Amino acid sequence: MSRKILLLNTPEEQERTKDLYREIFPEDTEAFLDFYYKKRPKRILAMEEDGVVIAMLHLNPFQLSFFGKEITASYIYAVATRKDKRKQGIMGELLSYSFQLLKEEGEAFCFLLPVMEKIYTPYGFQTVAKFITDEPETFRESEEKAGKDTKLLLSEKADVLKAEKLSDYKLYAIPTEELLSRREEEAKFSSEEDELPEYPVIMMKILNKELFCRYTGYPEEGEEELLHRLSKEKLYFRDDI
Repeated sequence: MSRKILLLNTPEEQERTKDLYREIFPEDTEAFLDFYYKKRPKRILAMEEDGVVIAMLHLNPFQLSFFGKEITASYIYAVATRKDKRKQGIMGELLSYSFQLLKEEGEAFCFLLPVMEKIYTPYGFQTVAKFITDEPETFRESEEKAGKDTKLLLSEKADVLKAEKLSDYKLYAIPTEELLSRREEEAKFSSEEDELPEYPVIMMKILNKELFCRYTGYPEEGEEELLHRLSKEKLYFRDDI
């Protein structure tokens, strides 16, 4: 038995993980899967065993505003191991590899939405925010002002988001035209049957404590204490992050 970790960067390389995605996430439609694999910016870490992908996790990069600074941070998504290969430490290997990779690339932290928090706490993740499924009221009001039959241009919409609803938050995804356009397209695939935990949360792991403290201005403390401080701030994570 021969295992190795693969970093899949191109859509052609990433196609190798589709069968595993279908197996572990059967609730997602083929239409969404095609859209996600073709248009969502990402890299995939995969564990290959004898030429077959048996586990994976996706690294989806986001441009974030973090304490007023524009940074890149990765959202870990589609964490999956083939059912007959579980409880062998494979996912731990992929997570550890991803932490080192992202740290070397200059990311201060990564984040995810867990099915169960207890799965990820052993790897240093800590809950920092609730999962937001509605727009803040200020943005809904700005849409109403524009009129029901009038759509803001994406660039204008980005300005409204940045100026009217996001400026008070310490962390949010910067509403670029690319992000807003993708959100509009992804909305076509949203379903009331989407499976989420009953009380969804966002968990974060610090990858570079020195850089994290530089961004936040927090004093040098342990990672648990730093993330606890962050959890008291205003953070904005949308349901389509």
